[in-house]
Amino acid sequence: MTNRHAPFDQIATPKVMCLSCPARQSFLCSGLDDHQLQHLAARASRFELMRGKNLILEGDPSDNVYNIISGDVAVSRVSADGRRQILGFLSKGDFVGLTLSENYSFSAEALSDAKLCRFDRRSLDELVERFPEMDRQLRRMGAAAMDAMLDLVFALGRKTAQERVASFLIGLSHKQGNCDDPALHVYLAMTRSDIADYLGLTIETVSRILSRLKSSQVIRIKAVNRIEILDLDQLQSLADADLS
Repeated sequence: MTNRHAPFDQIATPKVMCLSCPARQSFLCSGLDDHQLQHLAARASRFELMRGKNLILEGDPSDNVYNIISGDVAVSRVSADGRRQILGFLSKGDFVGLTLSENYSFSAEALSDAKLCRFDRRSLDELVERFPEMDRQLRRMGAAAMDAMLDLVFALGRKTAQERVASFLIGLSHKQGNCDDPALHVYLAMTRSDIADYLGLTIETVSRILSRLKSSQVIRIKAVNRIEILDLDQLQSLADADLS
């Protein structure tokens, strides 16, 4: 799989790179002291992934785990008849590739040019056994992933189309706000088709609801990939109950 990935500059020592890494506050890295971080960094290799390229292909051996330094990645599965379900949108600080299976049961594709760290799964397992704090951090990561999956299952099973889109925008706002971006300015690395495949809707439905939110002055569509939330309270109300 490594032939799909292009390495980038590693002039600095691994530890220095980790200390200055934009994803330093990720679930795993933020809980490690300098000694533990040095061991983790020594097992990492950095690379670039261009937009539209696959990081992981469903069915590949699950040999590696990746930490996103910058950029956006979509995780998805495809049914036997070709229908796609996007399982999550990942960005700076998120890990992808953690699994108990010998083969990946999902694919991961770069939605924008991305930089990532790659860790050999067996090396990471050795570090987890050696440093209990890494084990605790990985458990936290697993719990966060489970929370996100439960939110998606609930949205697909119980929320209306409008509630799903409103919840999606609020979720992106919160996540990007936590990454020091303006909380009410939402960046959409994904297309309308991607959003539809994540929320279990059609492209037409997603576009229609966004237009409705724009007409109601709940949001402003500044560009195809930029939305400004004008009325967060109203958007939250729409996420909790379909008031149309």
